[in-house]
Amino acid sequence: MRIHTFFHSQKNFFLIETTCLVIILLFGLVIRTYDLTTVPYGFHADEASIGYNAYTILTKGTDEYGIPFPAFFKSFGEYKSPVQIYSTVPLIALLGLNEFSTRLTSAIYGLLSMIAVYFLAIELFKTYKKARFIGLFSIFLIAISPWHIQFSRVAYELMPFVFYTSLGLFIFLKAQKRPKLLPLSIFIFALALYSYYAGRVFIPFFSIGLLFIYRDFFLRHKKETLMSFVLLMMLLIPFIQNLFSHDALVRWDQTSIFLHPPEKISIFHQIEINYLNHFSPQFLFIGGNNALPGNQILRDAPSGIGELYLFQLPLMLCGIYTVFKKRDKAFFVLLLWFLLYPIGGIFASDGSPFARRSIIGVIPFEIVSAVGFVCLMQWTQKWRKPYTILFYAMTGFIVIFSFIYYLQLYFVDYPKYSSAWWGWQYGPKDIVPYFISHESQYDDFIMSPYFNGRYEFFKFYAPNDCIKCKVGLPEDYYNSTRKQLYALPPEYLKYYQQYRYIPLKYLYYPDGSVAYVITQIKE
Repeated sequence: MRIHTFFHSQKNFFLIETTCLVIILLFGLVIRTYDLTTVPYGFHADEASIGYNAYTILTKGTDEYGIPFPAFFKSFGEYKSPVQIYSTVPLIALLGLNEFSTRLTSAIYGLLSMIAVYFLAIELFKTYKKARFIGLFSIFLIAISPWHIQFSRVAYELMPFVFYTSLGLFIFLKAQKRPKLLPLSIFIFALALYSYYAGRVFIPFFSIGLLFIYRDFFLRHKKETLMSFVLLMMLLIPFIQNLFSHDALVRWDQTSIFLHPPEKISIFHQIEINYLNHFSPQFLFIGGNNALPGNQILRDAPSGIGELYLFQLPLMLCGIYTVFKKRDKAFFVLLLWFLLYPIGGIFASDGSPFARRSIIGVIPFEIVSAVGFVCLMQWTQKWRKPYTILFYAMTGFIVIFSFIYYLQLYFVDYPKYSSAWWGWQYGPKDIVPYFISHESQYDDFIMSPYFNGRYEFFKFYAPNDCIKCKVGLPEDYYNSTRKQLYALPPEYLKYYQQYRYIPLKYLYYPDGSVAYVITQIKE
C-alpha cells in the first residue's frame, strides 16, 4: 500500500510539474512576443542589418556585400556574429522580411534558454532534495526577468549566446556520467563562442575554469578529451582567422580602454571600477543599466528598475549561503560564472556596466535566487501554519506587484522616452515605405542622416526598390530643378529657415512630439 501511495504521489508531482512548466513557458513566450513589432518603439540599424543579411542569405546565398555564406558578416562599423543571422533565415522564409520575423528569433532563443536553464538547474543540484523545485523556480524567475525579457524582444546577438552557454554546460554536466557527450558539449560551447562578441572572452575563460574544476574527469577520459580537443580546433579555424584580421578588430579599436584610456585615473584602476560596478546594488537591484553615470544609451533597459528585482536580494543571500555551505562542484561552477560574467564589458572605454555585454550573468543570478527560494520554503515548514500561509501570501503579492510594476515601466513608459537617438531611433520604418509609395512622383528621396547605419534601412524596408533614396540634408542634395522629398527632424526646420518647407506628413514619437517631417522644400 505504501509503495502504491508513493508512486501515486510521484505521478501527481510529475503532472503538477509538467503543468507548471507548460504554463510558465507559454507565459514567457507571450511576454516575449506581445506587441513585438512596436515595443520597443523603433527598429535599430543593428536589427535591420541582421534581418537584411538573413534575407540575402535566403535569396542569394550571400551577405549584403556578396560574400557567399560567410562565417562573420560585415556590417556598418563592425563584423556581426553569424548565429543570430543564420537562425533568422527560416523565419524570414516563413514570415517575410519584417520587424516581427527579425525580432522573433531572439524571442525563440529566449524561450529555449528558459528550457535549458530548467534542466541545467536540476542537473547542477541533482544531489539536493528539492532539485526539481530549484529548476521550476529558476525557469519562473527567468520568465519574468527584466534583464532576460529586454533582449528576448530585440534582434541582437545575445540570446543565442545565453542559450548555447546554458545548454553547453548542461550537456557537459551530463557528460560526467556519459563521456561520449563531451564532443557535443564542445560543439555547443563553440556555437556560444560564435554567437556574440562578449562570448569570445567569456567562453574561453569559462572553459578553462571548467577544465580545472573537473580535471579528474578529463584525466579519466583521455580518449573523449582528445576527440573533443581535435573537434574544437577544427571549429575554431574560422574564428581564429577572423580574430586576427584587421576588419574584425574594428569594434575593439572603437571601444577598447587600452586605445581610449581614461584621463584622470589609470587604465587598470578603471578596469577594476568597471568590474566592481557589475556587482553594485545600483546596477543589479535599484536603477539598472540606465542609472549609472555616463551611460546615455537607452536600448538596454527601461529606467526605474534594476536588472534583477529587489525581492531577489534576500533570496540570493539565502541561496549563496546554501551553496557555500555544501561547497560542492555546483558551488564552484556558479562561483566561476559569477566571477567571469562581467568580463565581456570591463575592457570597454564607453561606460560599464552594460546589461547587454554582461547578459550571461542573468543565468547564475536567477538560479541562485531559485536556490534561496527553495531554502526559505524548507525553513517555513517548521513554522506554524498561519505564519506559513501569511509568508506565502506576502511573497506572492510582492512578486506579482514587482512584475506588474515592470510591465508598466516596459510596455507603457519605456516607448515614450526610448524611441529617439539614444534609444531605438524611430523613423525609417515609416519614412522608407512612404518614399516607396510615392516613388513615381519624385526624382529624389532624401532621409535625414541622424540614424546609426542609415543605409541599412533602405536595404531592409526596400530590398528591391528605392533606387532614388539617399541619406543627407538639403544642403547636400537640394536641386531646384528636381522634384525632391525630404524626411527631416523638426529641429532642422526650426533652425534652417533659408528654405521654405511644404510639409506633407508628420511622424510622431509615442509621447506625442514630432519625430520627423516629410516635406518638400523651396529656396
